[in-house]
Amino acid sequence: SFKVSVNNYFYYLDKVKKLFTYLNDLRKHILKKYVYTINHKRIAINYLYFSMVTGLSGAALATMIRMELAHPGSPFFKGDSLRYLQVITAHGLIMVFFVVVPILFGGFANFLIPYHVG
Repeated sequence: SFKVSVNNYFYYLDKVKKLFTYLNDLRKHILKKYVYTINHKRIAINYLYFSMVTGLSGAALATMIRMELAHPGSPFFKGDSLRYLQVITAHGLIMVFFVVVPILFGGFANFLIPYHVG
């Protein structure tokens, strides 16, 4: 049988407090470093990360479209042409406005333009 003494209890309680303090400090550091930054390179990297994440959702929609084209009446749409058109529209909007534009104007422009300006 495992007996927990008072000393062990306070020892592990102290360890948990230190862990939560460390995690809270890490959260503040990450927020300050990446979210509230004014460094143009980090802002560009944030744009590129955002584009990658939204690109995955756009790729998932493209996969659904291709599955419908390969096997009409797939379980995603069940013969509903309105749903198919909604997915095509959502895919196009996501890929243009949330992937291509942030990569070109957000990512590369924020990274390269300050170097060219001086």
